[in-house]
Amino acid sequence: MKPLALACQHITCHRPAWNGLGPSSIHDVTASFAFGELCAITGPEGCGKGLFMNVLGLMEQPDAGAVAVGEHDTSELNLEETRQLRNEAFGFLFNHPCLLPSFSVAENVAMPLFRICGGDAKGVRARTLEVLDFCGIADLEGHLAGRLDSSQRRTVALARALAHDPDILLILSPSAAEDLLALARRAAIELNRCVVWAGAEEQLHHHAHRLIQMDHGRILNDFRQ
Repeated sequence: MKPLALACQHITCHRPAWNGLGPSSIHDVTASFAFGELCAITGPEGCGKGLFMNVLGLMEQPDAGAVAVGEHDTSELNLEETRQLRNEAFGFLFNHPCLLPSFSVAENVAMPLFRICGGDAKGVRARTLEVLDFCGIADLEGHLAGRLDSSQRRTVALARALAHDPDILLILSPSAAEDLLALARRAAIELNRCVVWAGAEEQLHHHAHRLIQMDHGRILNDFRQ
């Protein structure tokens, strides 16, 4: 059995106004996620997968239940400890890449590293080149982010999410290109990361090692490919 990176026990969370789209809830959800695999969370619009991902990523506090990140029971952490663990343990990729258009690809990817590495410019440069190479975009290093096409921007955003070498990569996207899905699977296998992707099942099931199907805030099915 692969070691666990992330787990939750009996999570319940209700938000009457979720992202401006109305109420969202999850009810008594228990799940665990391992290193070395890509897990897909799917379900219809309003099934609760977005709220669930935010709870897993420590961006939303559940009303009940507990989230464990590695050996850390996050219910025992204060706000600053939770923030630090989130910044160190997680990489995030959302539907919008949120790149700075007037910055180069390398500068966008390096941004999380300066917070961690401080003034070690040489270390930041080496790690930036390493992750750009892994993502297959080393040739775009000096290009301005604002001049990239949508596929390139999302790949740069994924590189940025991996830059600080997080244990867990959370991706929330209703749709994605095959090359980005393949890259996320490579990150799980080759980098031994825990990758959780919430999106459309018809795309994800070709790449995911495991599928979790949600509806009405509950897990309906959880099976491996």
